[in-house]
Amino acid sequence: ERCPTFRLEKKMDTGKKISRVVEFKTILLTLCHKEFQGVSPQVTKLKKRMETTNDTVIKELMIDKLKERRQGTVRFMGELFKVRLERAKVERILHMCIQNLLRDIRNPDEEDIVCLEVLLETAGKQLDVHKAKNYMNQYFMRISKMQKNPGLPLRLSFKCQDLIDLRKRKWSSRRETTVAKPSQESRNANNNRSVAPSRPEATLEQITIPKRVGNRYSSLNVASPATSSVQLVRKPPQRAPQPAPILKKSPRTVKKDVTFNLKPDSKSLEKIERDVVALVEEYYGCGKEGLKEAALCIQDIKSPAHHWMVVKHAILLSLEKRERERKLTIELLVWLFKFKKVLTTADFQKGLRAISEDLDDIKMDIPYAGKFVDSMCQRFLKYKCIDQATLNLFKSQK
Repeated sequence: ERCPTFRLEKKMDTGKKISRVVEFKTILLTLCHKEFQGVSPQVTKLKKRMETTNDTVIKELMIDKLKERRQGTVRFMGELFKVRLERAKVERILHMCIQNLLRDIRNPDEEDIVCLEVLLETAGKQLDVHKAKNYMNQYFMRISKMQKNPGLPLRLSFKCQDLIDLRKRKWSSRRETTVAKPSQESRNANNNRSVAPSRPEATLEQITIPKRVGNRYSSLNVASPATSSVQLVRKPPQRAPQPAPILKKSPRTVKKDVTFNLKPDSKSLEKIERDVVALVEEYYGCGKEGLKEAALCIQDIKSPAHHWMVVKHAILLSLEKRERERKLTIELLVWLFKFKKVLTTADFQKGLRAISEDLDDIKMDIPYAGKFVDSMCQRFLKYKCIDQATLNLFKSQK
């Protein structure tokens, strides 16, 4: 593993402690996403202090601090994407951030436009790839409409225009594209300099010159005092050093990074289980907007034989949470089965069978667990995720 793992413990309302292993990069991305949404503990604490204080100066300082934190978070996520840390997951988070910043183009917030500028300047070139062209075209269509809004302040309109020009220059800054061109006078001077006659080469004969070159008597028609003469001998011309020959490098064999092998084996089942739990938790934080992201995360696992874990852990996690999460779980599993064709009936059968084996232990901590699972199974039966025989088998095992 490239990143360390940590064991997190969470205490439920019933008093039960649940522990799970999470990778550092997963924790880092979750914190960045919460920081951008303004729901992290530090941002929440600042907002509460800002509401309680009555000093306008302190309020302005806190507002500036919140703006700096959000802009810094956006820039940090862009840098993470550039160094390819969890590239697929960070890319999805960045697209969600851009969509969030462009949600209102009629009355945009100044902070949203500033964060959008920071994000696209940091990682716009890496986001603007062939597979995301449609998304980027839609983003810049909205930016263009926002720039033409007559009610937009002039400073923000210039920021939008700078982003449009930046993409037209293929994400290169003005300093990189601006090249100083020589003027016509300098060209003529260079041409004249090249045509000017060269000085005659000195011969190998002995030449007698005065010791004082260009003395004060040369400008007057007066004989200068006697000077001693020296004999100079011209040295043979030295050859210019020749550049060293360029040696062609032999092609190097690149070893394949085995850490990116996504085909699961018996040892990677625990990692698949951790990834499934992490994507379900992330889906709960995003809500219905995270349906597509959850489907992409499941496909990134590239293990259809273990998709039943999604059914199992999504249901088990929802039992520990509120009614909102249970409804989101039903929507996720039905959507993955009916529309995305990611889950199959066999996945539901295997996942429910695994739940029924541990249901007695779960009821000791969550007495209404059986009732919750029954209501979910009724919804699954309605959308033909399972058949009546599977439901009867689940009730008999329960």
